[in-house]
Amino acid sequence: MNRTTLRQATGPIGFMLIVLACWFVAGMVADRMVQQELDAALHAQRQMSASIADNMAEVIASDLAMSRAIPATMAELDVVQNALVQSRNYAANGESTEPALRAALLKDPRMAAVTTFLQRAQGFSGLDKVWIVNANGVCVASSDVANGAQKQRDSFVGVDMRVRAYLTNTLLGAFSEAYGVGRRSGEPGIYIAAPVYSDGQLAGAVVAKVGIARLRHWVAHAGTFVADENGVIIMAHDSKLEGRALPNSGIARMSVAERKLNYFRETFPNIQIYVDAQVREQAPWVPAAVAGQLFGMAGGAGPSLYQKRGGLNSGLSAHLVDPLSAWPELLRNHKRDHMLVFLTLAGTVALAWVITVSYVRERRHHRATRDLAEQLQSANTLLSAEARHDVLTGALSRRYFLDLLRHEIDRAHLGNQPLCMAIADLDHFKQINDRFGHATGDRALEHFVETCRAELRGGDAIGRLGGEEFGLLLPATDLAGGREVVERLRLRLKAIPSPKLPASVTLSVSIGITELSLDDLPERIMSRADTALYAAKSGGRDRTEALPPDDTAPPARAVANDW
Repeated sequence: MNRTTLRQATGPIGFMLIVLACWFVAGMVADRMVQQELDAALHAQRQMSASIADNMAEVIASDLAMSRAIPATMAELDVVQNALVQSRNYAANGESTEPALRAALLKDPRMAAVTTFLQRAQGFSGLDKVWIVNANGVCVASSDVANGAQKQRDSFVGVDMRVRAYLTNTLLGAFSEAYGVGRRSGEPGIYIAAPVYSDGQLAGAVVAKVGIARLRHWVAHAGTFVADENGVIIMAHDSKLEGRALPNSGIARMSVAERKLNYFRETFPNIQIYVDAQVREQAPWVPAAVAGQLFGMAGGAGPSLYQKRGGLNSGLSAHLVDPLSAWPELLRNHKRDHMLVFLTLAGTVALAWVITVSYVRERRHHRATRDLAEQLQSANTLLSAEARHDVLTGALSRRYFLDLLRHEIDRAHLGNQPLCMAIADLDHFKQINDRFGHATGDRALEHFVETCRAELRGGDAIGRLGGEEFGLLLPATDLAGGREVVERLRLRLKAIPSPKLPASVTLSVSIGITELSLDDLPERIMSRADTALYAAKSGGRDRTEALPPDDTAPPARAVANDW
């Protein structure tokens, strides 16, 4: 190379070409570096998001299964079937006849027993309302009947329920479940309707409502929301999303009258969840395949991971929009990396400094990856513990208790050993909460679980089924021995008060117990234990009732009084 050529290469044009080449190469290197960080961040956060969405879906499915079991069980009871058979002649002839029909039903002595039953069932089941509807679509008894003329007029008794969407299929003989807004209360909830048969013929339906307020734990995590079968968001961690509709959902195909009937409103603004096109605009270095996995939402902060879980044995679907927490840092890192690599290529003088920065940068990258992995492991451990044990009392969670019940049933059948299951319910627990506050109620629940652990064997199990209701598993124990165990437990609870509770608080418990039969399934033994519990509460509370495995009715009152 002669002097002229050298002078041209080191002149302004050559210098600019070298700078541009260094800038271009530095951009490629920076793209590759930040892509690796993006892959690590996406992998860790995608696992966490999937775990959150799966846990949310499991909780929803478990809660709905328990809620369905209550009206389904009530539909098998004689008191409900007899009431519907006796009320089959009541029929609606328009809204003008509802007052007279209500008055006739409220005066009908045959309906009084089932009304009292529904009120008690609502009290210990955790439902907001329970009512029964005859085959003509008329509500003949309801748990919301109360003393006073105005309160009776506000009840469902005498109302023609046929136009309710959740009841249409049930009056044709199908189990149904739907979200809706109460016409009188204006409160949203999940409506569950179970058909009732008597002598093989459809006699009516049992309908139960679970208020949305009771189910807010479904959306406890930021970014979560639940949509119904029509694509309407019925609850969300961010309440501003409630009442919006998913794109291309069924609500768009409903008429205005149908929308008003089900939701008490006409318009449902769409919520936009879309592949975030701004990702490639902000960061061209993001691969197209990766950008297609990042979603945006109107008003959202940056690209997000979107998880959806359907198939929850209902029309509901669980959703999670989880913003990519590492995104702002990735954008900053890319700009910084671009400049650092450019400076490295542009001058050998800064070589040692650039090597040091790269070394520190690599260590921080590995440390961030390790920290993310440790956070993921901690989150999985926490989710596993929360799924296994009730946070307040330390008893087994309802889902884990049901899994253990299935396991113990299989083991008892395989080893030809007896197995007892009991359901215990603290008496007048609502009065404790109302009089002394929920903190005292929590202490009462903890004291009951501590008493159970002191009285039961190490191989026995206690799980919290919901509220103040607990399940007890007594392996290798027949019905007589199991009854003695739970009776000692009941007496111990009364005899040894908790020092954490006010002296005026007196705890007692009603317990229903049954034994496993040869062909029992979990649902049947739970239903039988629940029937025994109902007999204990109907017999005056603070007692134990046992139901043999070959029986389907509560024990006689005389037997209960012996205990």
